[in-house]
Amino acid sequence: MIHISTITSKYQITIPLELRKKHGLKIGDKVMFQYTDQGEIVIHPIRKKTAKELAGSLHQDGTPYIPFREARRITQEELGVRLSGKDNDHQ
Repeated sequence: MIHISTITSKYQITIPLELRKKHGLKIGDKVMFQYTDQGEIVIHPIRKKTAKELAGSLHQDGTPYIPFREARRITQEELGVRLSGKDNDHQ
């Protein structure tokens, strides 16, 4: 499959509709340009990772996984205790 785009006066190109649909590209998405040893320019879509995928990369052995909402609730409770002056451990 071959598609041709024209470089504009601002050095921009349009990614053809068929390729945008096939790769799920949307406005604001990023692509990477790679120059190969053969002198070719290859365009790679940069995939956005979901929060779930990113959470897995942060997990360390022995550290329990806590869902974001639960972690936020615990943090808000702890902050409320500290701000109220009822936390004797942090005075």
